[in-house]
Amino acid sequence: MQTIDLSGFYGTTDKYVHRLPMTPDLLLTEGVKYFAEKAGAYWLMDIVATEFVPKLSEEDYIIFIQVTVDSDNGAVIIGSDGGRGDAPKILHTRTIEYTDLPINSTFNFILIVDYQGNTLMLPSEY
Repeated sequence: MQTIDLSGFYGTTDKYVHRLPMTPDLLLTEGVKYFAEKAGAYWLMDIVATEFVPKLSEEDYIIFIQVTVDSDNGAVIIGSDGGRGDAPKILHTRTIEYTDLPINSTFNFILIVDYQGNTLMLPSEY
């Protein structure tokens, strides 16, 4: 797998709907859509929509999601509150046995509820 350069994404003007049956729509920013297409990682959008969006609440209206790929092509997806105050509070963790994302890589995302709905973005697009 080639590297995935996300450094050119700042702010966002367009959002794209990621829709699954029986789940709230997940809006993807331009950078996240690029990531999903380039990495073939729409599976990650499915996981966010089904497992992380339900964790959003008035208390945890923003979730920081980190995807870490190890040297065996396994991955851990961790959603936290970002450490508002003290150490980060882990809201949800998902382990993936195998992914074709680049080994020894880390990808960060932010999931928020805004006036348009549940939106997944890159930190640079926040």
